[in-house]
Amino acid sequence: MRVVVSKWGNSLGLRLPKALTAEIGVSDGQKVDVRAENGRIIVEPVRKPFTLEQMMGNVTPEAMREAWDWGDDVGREIVDD
Repeated sequence: MRVVVSKWGNSLGLRLPKALTAEIGVSDGQKVDVRAENGRIIVEPVRKPFTLEQMMGNVTPEAMREAWDWGDDVGREIVDD
């Protein structure tokens, strides 16, 4: 896909076609990271960091029991109470 680099104030800019923005998941006003790499321009959308609530949303007591239950103690693991 080819686009034209145009003067924009004292800078140069390019317009991203709608199909391309849909493909990479960016919208009007969204921030992107831009960098040069091996003679290419890389544009990547800046994603909002996850909140603690989002990260812990699927963590339930049942899931925690499954994650930490490795079976009955054996050998030297056994502790007399």
